Amino acid sequence: MDTLQTLMLGVVQGIGEFLPISSSANLAVVSKIFKFATCSFETKVALHAGSLLALIFYFRQTLWRIFLGLFTNKVKLSQTEFYTMVIATLPVVIIGSILHRFIKGFDSNIITGILLIVFGILLWLSDIMSVNKLAQRCTKSTHVRDCLIGVFQSMAILPGVSRLGICTTACRLFNINRKQAITTSLLLAIPSIAGSLCIELFTIFKDDAIHLFNRTNLIGMLVSGIVGIIALPICIKYMENHGFFGIMCYRILLGLTVIFAL
Repeated sequence: MDTLQTLMLGVVQGIGEFLPISSSANLAVVSKIFKFATCSFETKVALHAGSLLALIFYFRQTLWRIFLGLFTNKVKLSQTEFYTMVIATLPVVIIGSILHRFIKGFDSNIITGILLIVFGILLWLSDIMSVNKLAQRCTKSTHVRDCLIGVFQSMAILPGVSRLGICTTACRLFNINRKQAITTSLLLAIPSIAGSLCIELFTIFKDDAIHLFNRTNLIGMLVSGIVGIIALPICIKYMENHGFFGIMCYRILLGLTVIFAL
């Protein structure tokens, strides 16, 4: 894969990771349309590393506040955010490690397309529906709620689901307001992406680390990170103000494209 192709994929990743539209599905569609060479495992890792850096940059003040809150009892909000991140990440680690080896069997265009459509509709419905009283009764404990959000988040291991999309869906189902749902989902992406990258990096270093740090992949990571930093506040503002109807429509079109054109 040449530098121009990686640069374009970096732009797609930098935007697609911060909208609930499945960045991996968008990368596949763009690669197919422009007849790019197959995106290597190392390149995908580099692109996601760029997205992680963009998230850390955007939430740098929040993360620093959470870190300081661990050492003082004065900042209750920071401690609550930390516990939310930990509790909601544990199911991802447990379920992801168990199901990871079986997911390849679901990696087909038909399944990816169907999941894009189904979870796009669920995202929109969760945002517009009235408060689910049963969900409220079952989640009076915030720890239980956070754990259930983590269970939802673990579904992002399936192709076409979208980590941001499924987390936001869970938050809205549990009556978390739209702004907070989006912010929480993006914050939860940090430990999830970081953990996934650690596993993937271990795999790469065990085999051959040279391909990860070549110029093309580093450019992809840089572009993904810079575009992500620019796109993040724009994407958040769009979702807060306009909801997810447009995103649902896009996911339906993308899903049909994946099913019938790839």
